[in-house]
Formats: sequence, C-alpha cells, structure tokens
Amino acid sequence: MSKWTYSIFITYLLLGIYVLVVASKIPYIGISVDTTSDQLVMTEFYYPNWAQQNNIEKGDLLLTIDGKSISSNQLDSYVRCAKELTFMKPNGDVHAVSIKHKDIPEEFYLQIIFPLFYFVLSFGVAIYLWRRNKDNPLTSLLTLFLLTCSLAYVSTGASVRGNLIGSLVIGTGIVLCIVLFIHFLQFYFRYQRVEWPYINTKWLYVTLLLFIPCSEFIINVISDFDTKAALIKLGMFAALVLYAIYILLTSYIRTKLEKIRLITIAFITPFLPFLLFFVIPVLLGQNPILHAEVAALFLLFIPFSFIFIQVNERLFDIEYQLSRLRYYSTLAFFSALLLTTGITILLIDNLSIVKITSVFILVFLVIIASFYIKEQLDFKYRKIIFSSTGNYVHNLYAAVNRMGKAKNQQELLDQFKYEITEKLGTTAFTITTITEEAPVTCDEVNIENHLLLHDTGEEKIMLTIRHVLQKEELLWLELLALYVSMFIDNLKLIEDLVCEIKLMKDHNDTQLPWLDKLLWNIIEKEKSILAQELHDTILQEQLHLARELDVLASSPIIKKEKVLNIREQLLNASKDLREYCENLSPPLLDTFGLQIALKKLMQKVKIRADFLLKAQIERVQFQDVTLHLVVYRLVQELLNNAIKHAGATEVSLKLLAIDRGFILQYDDNGIGCNIEGLMQSSASMGINGIRERVRAFNGDITITSNLNEGMHIFIQIQEDVDSDD
Repeated sequence: MSKWTYSIFITYLLLGIYVLVVASKIPYIGISVDTTSDQLVMTEFYYPNWAQQNNIEKGDLLLTIDGKSISSNQLDSYVRCAKELTFMKPNGDVHAVSIKHKDIPEEFYLQIIFPLFYFVLSFGVAIYLWRRNKDNPLTSLLTLFLLTCSLAYVSTGASVRGNLIGSLVIGTGIVLCIVLFIHFLQFYFRYQRVEWPYINTKWLYVTLLLFIPCSEFIINVISDFDTKAALIKLGMFAALVLYAIYILLTSYIRTKLEKIRLITIAFITPFLPFLLFFVIPVLLGQNPILHAEVAALFLLFIPFSFIFIQVNERLFDIEYQLSRLRYYSTLAFFSALLLTTGITILLIDNLSIVKITSVFILVFLVIIASFYIKEQLDFKYRKIIFSSTGNYVHNLYAAVNRMGKAKNQQELLDQFKYEITEKLGTTAFTITTITEEAPVTCDEVNIENHLLLHDTGEEKIMLTIRHVLQKEELLWLELLALYVSMFIDNLKLIEDLVCEIKLMKDHNDTQLPWLDKLLWNIIEKEKSILAQELHDTILQEQLHLARELDVLASSPIIKKEKVLNIREQLLNASKDLREYCENLSPPLLDTFGLQIALKKLMQKVKIRADFLLKAQIERVQFQDVTLHLVVYRLVQELLNNAIKHAGATEVSLKLLAIDRGFILQYDDNGIGCNIEGLMQSSASMGINGIRERVRAFNGDITITSNLNEGMHIFIQIQEDVDSDD
C-alpha cells in the first residue's frame, strides 16, 4: 500500500472513530424550548415516547442541564444532548432525570450501533476491494466512494450534537460521495469504451471545492446562514443524485449494457429512499416522511451493492444472485408489510414511526434470511423432503447404484428381487419370462398388478406382484423397473459387443466401423478436454492481461513496474503453453530420438523434484515406432508419480534393451504403500494408467511395495512377432 493510500485510509479511520466517540459520549435528546421569555418552556420532543416515559410534557420549565443553570440567552431554542435534566411542572414540582443511551433505543441504535456497523462493514469492503485490484483507477474511486458514504453516515450523530467536525464532515461527505460516484461512472464508461457525453467531473470537483470553504466563511460572518447552507448542501445532494440517475438511465437506454443496468439498480436502491423520504420534503419546507437516521438506513445496501460490481464475472453469476434477491425481496416485502400492519394495529398507541420502520426492516430481513435458509435446507434434503414415508427417492438412487454393478441379466434380476423384498417388505411377486414357446396364461397376469420390465419382441420379462401398493410405492417400483429395462438393454449391447470382438479375433478382421467411430469419438473427447483446459488457464490469463493493458492505456501515467509485471505474466503464460505442447507431443522424440527426449525429461524432473535421480538409459530400437512414445509416457508417469506421492530421497530408473523389446525398472526408497489398498484409492490413477498402458501392448508389469520400504516396478514389453510382416 502506497503512502498516499495509507494516509487516506488512516484519515478516514481516525475521522470515523472521532465522530463515533463524540456520539457515544452523551445521549441525544432533541428538545425544543421557547426562549422568548426568561423561563425555558419545553415545546417539542424529538423522542416523544422517551419524554412520556419520564413524565416530561409540553409546558414544563427547563431548569438545569447536566447540573448547570441555563438562561434563555445562552440557548438557541434547542437542547441537543444531555446526561441529566432538571425540570419543573406547572404545579411547582421539580423532577430530575438521568439520561443514558439505553433509555432511548431509537437514538442508541440509529446514531451509534447502525453507524458503527456500517462504518466497519464499508471499511472492510473498501480494504478488500483495494487489495484485490489496487492498480485499477475504478477500484480507487469505488473505494473512496464507499469510505465517503460511510463517513458521512457515521457523522450524523456528531453533527446533530452540534460538533463542528461532524457537521463539516457530513456536509462535505453527502455531496462529495455523489461526485465520486459520477467520477467512477466516467472512468467505467471509458473502461467499457462507451462515449461520455456528460459533464466532466473535474467541474463538479471545482464547484465543490469553491462552495465548502465559502459557505464556512459566510457562516462565521453571518450566524443565521448555517440553516441556509445546510439546505444548499441538501439541494446539491438532490441535484447530483438525480443527475447520476439520469446518466445511468440514459446510458442504459443508449447502450443496453447489462452491467450499466446492474449499477443503476445498485445506486438507486440506497439513495432514492433517502432522497424521497427526507431530502425533498426538507427542501420543500415540509416535515420529512422519515427522520434522517431512519432514511439513511437504506445506505446499508451500498457496500453489498457495489461489491457486486467489482466481483462481477469473477466470483459468481451476479445476475443469478440478483434475480434470487429480487424474488425473495418481493415476497418478503409484502409479507413484512402485512405483519408490520398487524403489529401496528394491535400496538398503535405504543409504537412511533421509528419503531414501526425498525420492525418492518427487521421482519423484512428475517423473512429474506428465512428464504435463503429454506433454500439450502430444501437442497440438502431434497431427496426425502417430498416423500411421505421418508426416503423412497433416496432409496431409488441407492438401489440403482447397487443394480448397476450387475455383470449379467440374471444377476441384475436377482438384485431387483432383493430391492423389492427389502423396500416393499413382500415376497408376493414373481418375475416371468414370456416367449412364443412359453406364453403366459390369463390367470397368471392381472393387468392391474404387473409391470413390463423388458420387451424384445420375441421375449418379454414381466413382473407380477400380488401386493397392494401405495402411490409412492408404485412410483418407486415403476421408476426402478424403467432402470432395469435400460440395464438389460445395455447388458445385451455389451454381450453383442463381446461376441463381435471374439468373431473379429477368430477371423482376423480389423474392419469394424463401430470401432473406428468409437476411436474417433475418444479423440474428439480428448480434444475437447484439452480445449477446455487451455480455455480455463492460458486463454483466461491472456484476457486478464488484455484488460490490464486496456486500463494501463487509459492511465495518464504508465508505470514501468506495471509494464514489467505484465511482461512477466506473458512469459509465464507462454511457458505454461510450451509445457502443454511438450506433454502432448514431445518435440525431441521425433527430432532427436527417444534417448535425447528422455534425458531432457529427466533434466526437468531434477529441477522440480526433491529426490536424487539415478538413471541408466540404454539405446533401444523398435520396428513399431509407437513403442518409442510408449516408453516416453511410461517414464513420464513413473517420475510424476515419484514427485507427487513417493516421498523418496533416491529414485533409480533403468531402461534396458532386450531382444525385440525393452525392460524398464523403477526403484525408490520412499514411503511405499499397501498395493491392494492403493488400487482402491484415487491416488492409484497414475499406477493404473501405467498398468493399462503396459497391458495394451501385451507387456508384463510387476509392482512390489510395503509401507516404509519404497516401491519397485518391473516392466517388460516385447514387440509382436507379426510386426515383421
């Protein structure tokens, strides 16, 4: 983090802590008093419920604040905050009230708890965004926007208490945050190569820098100008919000870009309610629909909304997430509205507008959270949630999995009988094979109690059950019978395939169109896997670098370190691509032969491996040129397995030439393993690949190993005698 960035974060953090400390030191009470006479008469209460609970009423005389007597010329008709009040009733009774934050829950939550939560959240999101992509101007502006919004919000408590720094921060912050957002839009449009026909943001900064110092100077000269200055700031805020909405809406209509639509939603959601429910009524000289602290609660959406913009297409499908949120929010809104209306009707005398709004927001959030929890529970227990007996669908998956291991038709039908007996708890069923020679009689089949398992035209396999079935049981049985029918078809196809291969071997006939088609499909599948691998690695890296170059090209100053970093990433991507190509087709194998290719491979292994490699490579010659590639792949698999799993300090590899073939001997002093246990685990994929490759060329392989005794592999392959022809 640069010194400039570090200074910005520290400044925002210190200011946030300061204004929160100011707000937490003394409770805000907001009592209006009549100062036209010598006595201070209380006229209005910002928190009427609190006043009622403490027997404070209109017309009571204010005597002292925090133990100090206050005259009418010392007070500007408004008591902002206090820890203790002494007042006198019209009948002459004197009362003293001690005030704490917990006595006024609205003040405690809306001016301290929520702002503190919002500030910590925004600060954390800003640091996350900055660390994720610190060299991007978009990230810088988005970070400043989040920090400025949060700082303006947390300054509310200090401002209403008359703190000068709090008033200056909130007055500057509410305007500056919108200017920063418009500046962000200007950079974002440039990044998306969209024309920016709107006002250049530098003029907005100039206007802001001129207005703030001038207004503070006039306030010091003219004491009554502070109210007008506050209205002017709110007016500027309203104008800038409407201008930003205008930019977003017209830009989306002009470009139809989905990302601009998302930014529009993310901006309107938090700012429009604050504008409509508080700012505009105040500017029109009316009482606000919601107090400033309540209307500002919508600003809590800002960190969540704008982190979506930054991580779009990187962490998850943002449109899918937003569509879920819109759907759940719609359902939750009307449900929360009905519940809050019912609560209000029942407790109309005890709930203020602040409490009603708080209840609505709490119920709204709880319902949304419940929807998300329900979604996760439904997904987790989806296999049994809709079954009256608890686990029919889940049992179906298990039964199909068990039947899939059958090796022939009879074994499959026996397993099918077992599943029916276990699940339905009955043996009152039969499985009958119907042929033209052995037809079934009408007495043996009741059309309501039998299922056709398989039909080849010449043969039918029927299930007859003499047991009353419930709907779930019948559905389970029908689905299982469908799987049985498909399994029988597949088993017959496998049997036909085996017969065809045997016939081909007996007649030495290699012309099998289906085999050519199978091999072609396998080749195409491997190509698809390779294409996906390159797309997910090399191509994505290239696209990322292209975006970084776009950002670099739009920057007025090109840093040498950034260019060198991009160059290094390009070289790494090229290196990865070269390794892919060499693994697919070793270039030295065709150019310089097997021995040179193996030596090059071992040089690479020695660089990567932690063990000492001893190799003895003899020159081998084969009439079948594919055996050269076989040897290379076997050596490659053995050494890769040693690097990943052996844990050895010494590895020995010998390639010996024999008549019409070769011997490959591998030994290590690693951790070894239990061979039978290894073959059952996923770690055996490399060893199984070696065994299958050897068997494909009619070779012999012997593997011996024990725990802590290393591994020893002996491979011998000889060319077929027919290769002379």
